[in-house]
Amino acid sequence: MRGKTSHIEFVKEKDRDTGVIVTRLTDGIGNSIHPYFTQTLVSEDSKILLIESTRSGRWQLFSLEIDTGVLVQLTDDFNIFPHRSCLDPKRLIAYYWDGRILKSVELQTLKTEEIYVAPFGFHTGILSLSGDGRYLTFVYSEDLEMSTGTGAQYSQMLEHLYRRPSSVIMRIDLVDERIEAVWGEREWISHVNISPIDPNIILFCHEGPWHLVQRMWIVRADTHEIYPILEQKRYLERAGHEYFTKSGKVVTQYSVRETPKSTEWTFFDVILDTDGNILGKYRYPGPSPTHIQTNPTEDLFVGDGAFPTPEFKDGRNYIGLIRHKEDICEVTPLCHHDSSWLTQESHPHPIFTPDGKNIIFTSDREGVCNVYLVPVIT
Repeated sequence: MRGKTSHIEFVKEKDRDTGVIVTRLTDGIGNSIHPYFTQTLVSEDSKILLIESTRSGRWQLFSLEIDTGVLVQLTDDFNIFPHRSCLDPKRLIAYYWDGRILKSVELQTLKTEEIYVAPFGFHTGILSLSGDGRYLTFVYSEDLEMSTGTGAQYSQMLEHLYRRPSSVIMRIDLVDERIEAVWGEREWISHVNISPIDPNIILFCHEGPWHLVQRMWIVRADTHEIYPILEQKRYLERAGHEYFTKSGKVVTQYSVRETPKSTEWTFFDVILDTDGNILGKYRYPGPSPTHIQTNPTEDLFVGDGAFPTPEFKDGRNYIGLIRHKEDICEVTPLCHHDSSWLTQESHPHPIFTPDGKNIIFTSDREGVCNVYLVPVIT
């Protein structure tokens, strides 16, 4: 029920190897996750977290006070899908999809508004909010019937890629209530992110296996100019999980191999400006995390994997801290996340709180997805 308030009793546990205290922020009723890691999810003062949970029977949005454990149900809709919402950290307004309907809800008053309806026959992507809270961007992409699904993650990815669904990137001016199509093509577009410092700059990706696509692209909303950044050699290079830092730099995870048949990849973090100029390239000593994120001062990274040496075999189960030293990624295991990775919802997707003091991640290590918090120990 919308407006229902609960109190979560946080559970603290010392990590079995590192000794760091990990706090479980949710109570195991249904699956609870934080939305996608590239979006704004925590209030400016680091006190309120936006989460998505099935605790009421289907996916809904909730606000959680990190200091007190007060949990408030924000929505009571029928077609909310996980990972597609975001939070205005200053105004405390959550934006989300109810099926094809884009809505907003104020965390303090629960006032809800309908903003936009996507065309029939298309599904919508992750929402991204500009730094000033004025612009929302997203993509809608053509619904296609697939024939290769097995129920396993990504089993339909190649078929979806080769079908090349029609996709359109949209930007909404929330102040002037103006909606505009920024770019469209017959390619599978996803992961749309708007620059936090220039709302005319939109980063998006061509989805699919990273070594089979030119992943990263920039489109300018004011001119509709489009160009690739970090141009890849197909089959030999791959990049993905791109995002903007607070200062407007682009970060991506990149890897390269010697031949198309090689299974040996060398992994890097790459930092670029929006013109595509490489500002830094940092090699991992072993495998890279699956997802990384940058702290507010942009001198520390977190990842849902930690391989400080090539011989460290348990790294996939760790949250790790990453420092860029000269051209190397220096990796330190922080704590176990122990997630199964079996569903998209169970991916840890670690993020920093805006004050940089804590890391939030998701794990299903207790049988269902819960949200956890761990302090940044440097």
